[in-house]
Amino acid sequence: MANSKIAIPTAAMIAIAAAWAGPASATMSTDIVAEVAVETSAAGVIQSLADQAMTELTDRSLSDDTRREKFVSLMDQYFAMDVVSRFVLGRYWRSISKEEIEEFSVLLQNYLALNYANQFKEFNGEQFVVGNETQKNKDTFVNSQIVRQDGPPVNIVWRMRMFGDSFKIIDVSIEGLSMGITQRDEFTSVIQQNNDDVGALTKALKAKTGL
Repeated sequence: MANSKIAIPTAAMIAIAAAWAGPASATMSTDIVAEVAVETSAAGVIQSLADQAMTELTDRSLSDDTRREKFVSLMDQYFAMDVVSRFVLGRYWRSISKEEIEEFSVLLQNYLALNYANQFKEFNGEQFVVGNETQKNKDTFVNSQIVRQDGPPVNIVWRMRMFGDSFKIIDVSIEGLSMGITQRDEFTSVIQQNNDDVGALTKALKAKTGL
């Protein structure tokens, strides 16, 4: 395999980690919404993700392995990983089998967990604020911010889609930069440097994650 670095955009993942792990949360809207509506709305799902991550990932007494397992579990619960995996593979997903896509999805989750789960130990004083929803075609976009004590707020937009009766995250944009597009560019570069062999990317991810 060519000597290539496989990397999730660090700034984006740190921002997402802050969003999930912020020690306080609020809602921009002052509208009173029935609890059941909040739980089933796209914005409600993002709030639930932030609350759950705060509870499960910020405990500094957790071992690194346990924190990574919890990180993967949250991705399973809140992200449509099959859709994310196909997107970040770009046109190359069509050249591999369903089983290989499923394997890649597992590797991607564990790679993200390996590199970024421990970021949740470091956050202190940030506030995660869920804003309004907007609809575009079949997707719902949820606006949010990380309000920091020592800098301007970080704007995060979550792209969500309904699967069955549940909203799932399919992309995250940090200050207008799509994590999915950026990651696709990274992976495409690795595949192209290896004669368009997706297996080379899979092999590299296996080596990094130990799977």
